[in-house]
Amino acid sequence: MISKSNSTRLLLSPVLSLLLALMLPPAGHGQSRWDKPATDLATRIAEILGPGQAQLTLFNRSSIPASELAPIRRLLEQALRAHGVQPAGTESANQIRVTLSETDHQRLWVAEIIEGSQTQYAMLPFDREGTTPTQHEAGILLTRKVLWTSADAAPSPILAALETPNGLILLEKEAIAIETITPTGWHEEKRVELSRHSIQSRDPRGMLIPSPDGFTAFTANIQCEGKLVSPADWTLHCRESDDPWPVNSSILSPDLPSDRTPLRAFYNPARNFFTGVLTPSPAPNLQADMPPFYSIVALPGPRLLLGSIDGKLQLLDGNNLRPVSGTRDWGSDFAAIRSGCGSSTQVLASTSGEAENDSLRAYELPAQEAVPASAPLEFDGTVTALATVPDGTSVLAIIRKSATEWEVDRVAALCP
Repeated sequence: MISKSNSTRLLLSPVLSLLLALMLPPAGHGQSRWDKPATDLATRIAEILGPGQAQLTLFNRSSIPASELAPIRRLLEQALRAHGVQPAGTESANQIRVTLSETDHQRLWVAEIIEGSQTQYAMLPFDREGTTPTQHEAGILLTRKVLWTSADAAPSPILAALETPNGLILLEKEAIAIETITPTGWHEEKRVELSRHSIQSRDPRGMLIPSPDGFTAFTANIQCEGKLVSPADWTLHCRESDDPWPVNSSILSPDLPSDRTPLRAFYNPARNFFTGVLTPSPAPNLQADMPPFYSIVALPGPRLLLGSIDGKLQLLDGNNLRPVSGTRDWGSDFAAIRSGCGSSTQVLASTSGEAENDSLRAYELPAQEAVPASAPLEFDGTVTALATVPDGTSVLAIIRKSATEWEVDRVAALCP
């Protein structure tokens, strides 16, 4: 026989259990795996921005499911408020653009903090469990700045670009244009037509090399010399030429003596590639017969990385050309950059194929393998040409946004 007190205890136990279940947080939900990354990133943002208002925008370029984006945003907003940063609407002049990205080995959250004309970055690399790794484990962040976009009147295809103190030199398929930036926008200062000199190929290419008082342009069978006579007066002289093109930079490969004649390669104007003949020899310990190629860069070592016309990526190290693995997704154009991250020098390569939207990615080449060192940097268009700037710290990318619209971007690398 059950006593009254025991009966009451038994009847109340389910009720008490239900009340306790409602009052206590569900197991495993007291703290999500995004709490620490969101708090850490908000702290870094607040250190840059300080107290105030800012519009927060979230972009997902990772494998995090869409269902988790709203909780991540709430965590970021809460952590920002704790530091005196109040999320605001479009009326705010300050913007915080957070991109959730990842590499093959870790996650990388990047905050682009915009205050008027100033843009700064805060980066948070962390592993899949939410632990922030040490500095040497962190990935490289590729950033881009749009320098120029084509106006309503579409130019011919842009083959190369070169920055000047107050504008850009643009090498088009049939002309050289000198663009100057003014308070009201871009202004075409000078234009020289090349069509009467040019041998047309299926896929024309070009190169712009700075000189002490101007630049040298190479395309098809044409070489042009541009000289800056005064701040607003350029002289341009073009001639037919089959001279080899310069294809290396001692800035990116200090092992190549700076007092040597720049490495040059002969270009086939009837096609769109280099013949494989180099002049002079790259270095005393760098000798080999080269196949025809599309692109070549000099790397520390010294080493030469070339993309041959059969689609293979090869590394000239000493007297041997060896294949490079990990390059299946590379396009035919690539460039080197001196970032100071990792091994200090990386190769930026676009994706292969004719995708509507392209991307760039940084790679390390510790031996005969290309190892991804950054998340892909997405573009609204196709990357058609890459060139390292004279100081080696960034790359100019030519973007074909449509058949009638072109863009020039500067791409740089940041270390977390």
